[in-house]
Amino acid sequence: MVVGDELYPLDSISHIYLVGAGKAGAPMARAIVDTLGEDSSLWAKYAGGTVNVYRDQAAESIPGVTLFSADHPNPNGASLQGAQAALELVKQAGKDDLVVAVISGGGSSLLALPQEGISLEDFRAVNRALVTGGPTIQEINTVRKHLSQVKGGRLREAAPHSRFVTLVLSDVIGDDLSSIASGPSVPDSTTCAQAVEVLRQHALWDAVPASVHDCLLKGDAQESTRATLWADVLAPHTHNLIVASNAVILNALEDELGSIDIEGRTASIHVEHQPVLGPVVQAVERNMEQASAVAANSNLPAFVLFGGEPVVRVPEEATGTGGRMLHYALLAVRLIAGRHITVLASGTDGIDGTAPAAGAVIDGRTLEKAEAVGLAPEPYAEAYDSYGFFRELESRTGQQFVNMTGPTGTNVNDIMLWLFET
Repeated sequence: MVVGDELYPLDSISHIYLVGAGKAGAPMARAIVDTLGEDSSLWAKYAGGTVNVYRDQAAESIPGVTLFSADHPNPNGASLQGAQAALELVKQAGKDDLVVAVISGGGSSLLALPQEGISLEDFRAVNRALVTGGPTIQEINTVRKHLSQVKGGRLREAAPHSRFVTLVLSDVIGDDLSSIASGPSVPDSTTCAQAVEVLRQHALWDAVPASVHDCLLKGDAQESTRATLWADVLAPHTHNLIVASNAVILNALEDELGSIDIEGRTASIHVEHQPVLGPVVQAVERNMEQASAVAANSNLPAFVLFGGEPVVRVPEEATGTGGRMLHYALLAVRLIAGRHITVLASGTDGIDGTAPAAGAVIDGRTLEKAEAVGLAPEPYAEAYDSYGFFRELESRTGQQFVNMTGPTGTNVNDIMLWLFET
């Protein structure tokens, strides 16, 4: 078996175990099982698997795999049960065995097993504070890793003598393996002190439960021991491979759009490779400037593609429903008003934040349509109720704005597509 540039002689392997988590957990698990099932001698080595997947994906039937109906963006009981099952399964792997892990976006919530003394509700509370409080994904996962029994390489550490291969579908810009699903099979270079600093820097320390304070302030007495274990034992037998990312989907979109004619004209296509990061209100204004500059120097019509993961800091008192891409689209409504511009803003997982939608599609006439039926975007933006705005606009106009895909079974960040027509 070849994984990336690594060769694994299967005749020297006694047992193969499968674990994993993520919004693409079901299709990734099925691909592994289908591959193993093509060879009867290989299938005979398969010793079972457990994968935490997103909600209804657990209804799928995959031979030899137990699927746990975990949840996102906040973990549920199945997130913990599945993580415990994965931990117990990999503990069975010995020096002649191979563990294959399939990891994808959403894994930090879907695969959750808090440290002793931290309840599920406490873990959910700190998770909510982090994902709505403005930290970057790397900062969020710095905290989550130190509150977990499986993150920060701890899942891999449970099978110290086995070979361990992780196939990763990246939802982190820059493909930082230690941040994707909080790195269950990657060594952790962060500390409890850094986790405390993240919470303090973003004014979240007082917003998280006392059990979290106790865990982080106590520190991790095994930090140096685990670093030695990785250097001396685990690293030579651990292989992590990125199989898909935001860059991959942008390239695929570029190829797909290249075959589209708009009113008999072939559109020019530009992919902006600098990822969209930072506060979403700044990101949408910056993207407007960038896209306009590209269009001004291109033959119209012109597509301009962006990818990334901007940040929305939601105040505690906000009661609206939405996500990064719906908020992005809502802010763009007034920016593009009166212009021949169409914007699609969408999360690739099909679920944007707390909304049951992937995102929204707007154009230069959306503001006019909203005002004609008595709607203004600003009050909804202030209430962080982007989904509410677009659903109300749909109700009053009978037109569709929300992009309802349902869960896509994958997660490679967000995409923002700008079309300039004349």
